[in-house]
Amino acid sequence: TTLLCLISALALSSTVLGAKCGNQDCGKDTPCCVKGFCNRNAMYCAPFNCEAENSLSPQSCWNTAHCVDDVADFSHAESFAQIASYKGNPRAAKYVSKFEPSNARQANGQLELQLVKQADGKGFGAVVIGTRAIQYGTVTADIRSGSTSGGVVSSFIIRNDKAGDEIDFEWVGQDPATVQSNYYWRNQLDYTKMVRSPALTDTTKNYHRYQIQWTPEEIVWAVDSKPFRVVRRSETWDPAAK
Repeated sequence: TTLLCLISALALSSTVLGAKCGNQDCGKDTPCCVKGFCNRNAMYCAPFNCEAENSLSPQSCWNTAHCVDDVADFSHAESFAQIASYKGNPRAAKYVSKFEPSNARQANGQLELQLVKQADGKGFGAVVIGTRAIQYGTVTADIRSGSTSGGVVSSFIIRNDKAGDEIDFEWVGQDPATVQSNYYWRNQLDYTKMVRSPALTDTTKNYHRYQIQWTPEEIVWAVDSKPFRVVRRSETWDPAAK
């Protein structure tokens, strides 16, 4: 399986020294804040997790590396790392797991994301995120979706967590014959804008090549080199809402 560039767009914000992280202040030994807790490892200091405005200082969060032309070959070790071992160098790991415990792994020259049933009967999945940020570009992935069970959704996303903006593909478990395309902004999940792809061979049994082309003027979704949707800025821009 190969992936080009990045599956997540990131942004850092400015702040002042001494901001609160929940009910505590992050110190020099644990400078990075995430959801009210302070620590110094990648789960806290990586830019896609770190809350710069609540950390010891804006510089506590690791720098955001920017996108370069690249291919991730998951038969090579440098393409993926568990977040517990990531030290902030995107050359050492192009993608990392976002959570611990991690249900993502390299196997058989591929990247596998698993959904694991927990003791309470609920499933706990996996999230893998790129270590470089993208501001326009083309992102391509060869993917076989994971499940035909109801309620299971897999996704391939370009997202800015800070702003809540997103461009994605989504595979709904009970529909292995198509993939859904979506775009959201400011965390407003407007499913009326969803468009399905033309019919595909079973996405849980066959690899297809999915591509998002993102420019300042338009977004193009394609499967197996065949574009099936275009959203143009000129047709969606709201001057009042910006």
